[in-house]
Amino acid sequence: MKPEHKLKIQNILIITIIGLFFGLFYNYLFYEHTITEFAEAGSIGILLGVIVGVIEQFVLLRFFMKKTFLFVTFIRSALYAIITALVLSSVLSIEISFVENISYRDAWMEYLHSKFFIRDLLFTSALVLVMLLSLEIILLIGKLNFLRLIFGWYHQPSEVSRVFMFVDLKGSTSLAEKLSNKEYSAFIRDYFYDISDAIAMFGGEIYQYVGDEIVVVWKFKKDNSNCVKSFFKMKEIIEEKSKNYIRKFGFVPEFKAGIHSGKVIATQVGKIKKELVYHGDVLNTAARIEGQCNPLKESLLISENIKESLSSNNVFSIMEKGAIPLRGKKQSLILFAVSTNV
Repeated sequence: MKPEHKLKIQNILIITIIGLFFGLFYNYLFYEHTITEFAEAGSIGILLGVIVGVIEQFVLLRFFMKKTFLFVTFIRSALYAIITALVLSSVLSIEISFVENISYRDAWMEYLHSKFFIRDLLFTSALVLVMLLSLEIILLIGKLNFLRLIFGWYHQPSEVSRVFMFVDLKGSTSLAEKLSNKEYSAFIRDYFYDISDAIAMFGGEIYQYVGDEIVVVWKFKKDNSNCVKSFFKMKEIIEEKSKNYIRKFGFVPEFKAGIHSGKVIATQVGKIKKELVYHGDVLNTAARIEGQCNPLKESLLISENIKESLSSNNVFSIMEKGAIPLRGKKQSLILFAVSTNV
């Protein structure tokens, strides 16, 4: 299965699970605590979750990219309220028809005119609105940062092992000169949006956006091949969208990256705006490695410890570039250029 398909399925599964828990919770509040009632409520929740998940992943995801928050929230709330009404009335009318021995049409009309329909619709719509607001907050600060905030992870400084990838546009200064401020901003926005999926597909987390540079972080593992795979997936995505970039901006973005790993201190900082930050020389070294891409005429450079942590069965070509002096570092670092064979 392709990573992009796997990511969409995972997202739909998460939304479906949320729908399941919603159905069970709603039944717990308003209906009898029997296995049959819970099974019915859970089934409705799963059905709603699947429908919402498919719409989110295949219909609305790109459509809402450039829309305002209030517009997106209004459209989504209205759409999901209508879907909820249709699903609830369609499914619960079957039960009413069976219990009261009336036609499905009469059962459907009876439910629509009952106080239960209004209660069900209002409760569900309120929950959907809360969920949409929560999703926007998660998108703003990041999924993992949201969990860290909720559970207080890294409230105290902790030493952790991480992999950092610095991804930077090539020739960004000349690009900015060719485009107006508005056009350049739109270009950067589209570029970041398009490569973000490649990060999520391979378990990366966006740590920072710095101008036209993006910093990605992974937990250090025995096999860190996903970091390299993520970079080449970015390349693949941009290549697939090259015609769109040429049509809109007149060129296709090119970028380079440096990857390094090591121990850093992870901690939360800030009072008004809390944020997880990493402190340590690893980040500086990763940035310096990325800075050697142009002089060495390579698009991806990795350090020796990353090279040693790559699985042997990957389709990468790795070429040693020798011991390279890095700005601000007393000792030279052995760097490796990575390319793909497919």
